Amino acid sequence: MKKLIAFTSLLAMSGMAIAQGGFQNNSNNTGGGFAGNASITSVKAALDAKDDMPVSIEGHIVKQIDGDEFIFRDVAGTEIRIDVSDRAWNGQTIQPNDLIIIQGKVDKEWNKTDIDVKNIIKK
Repeated sequence: MKKLIAFTSLLAMSGMAIAQGGFQNNSNNTGGGFAGNASITSVKAALDAKDDMPVSIEGHIVKQIDGDEFIFRDVAGTEIRIDVSDRAWNGQTIQPNDLIIIQGKVDKEWNKTDIDVKNIIKK
């Protein structure tokens, strides 16, 4: 019985790892649950917004900085650092040429502004 429980747990955990998705940058450069009415729709507006303001911005992830931090460029060409939660990927694999919508909130600190991403929608 213990072996069956252990096997079932292992199988469930491996299924969750596969379903997480993420960012896939095929170039040589190394480098869920949010549903609000966001009035901020550009990186420029997010940079000027107050902390915790909801955002919904269309653009591309252009570079991975580390495990969960990326550079995002909106359709106007303005860039901002984003922090993506594991659940935000929704099992999708995102590449730099994929047009996406990020949904989350502005995270303003004394020396920087970034976006905490809670949901990614691939267009």
